Amino acid sequence: MRNTQKISMNEELRRWIKETQHDIKIRKEKKKNEPVKKPEGKCEICGEKKAEHVCLKCGRAVCKSCYFKIIGICKKCVPPEIASKWDGSKPDWEKKLGVEWIG
Repeated sequence: MRNTQKISMNEELRRWIKETQHDIKIRKEKKKNEPVKKPEGKCEICGEKKAEHVCLKCGRAVCKSCYFKIIGICKKCVPPEIASKWDGSKPDWEKKLGVEWIG
């Protein structure tokens, strides 16, 4: 991937993360007094694997394969163009998505 493509994608990813963090913060503030939801049963996305996480954005109980642990949200809440590049494994994100880690 060329450097200009990486820079453009990095800027887009930074903007998306900033927007997502704001949404998550608002939802967390609204849910402070609610009991913490624990994942139960099957994944609400694939319906096959055991749910192990709860999406911070939408509250779905999801399996490891349908969850972006690094950002705490499910693949339904990730833009389709990013989710389609993710196969559930633990890839080298910089190579896979052409982006740098954001600190």
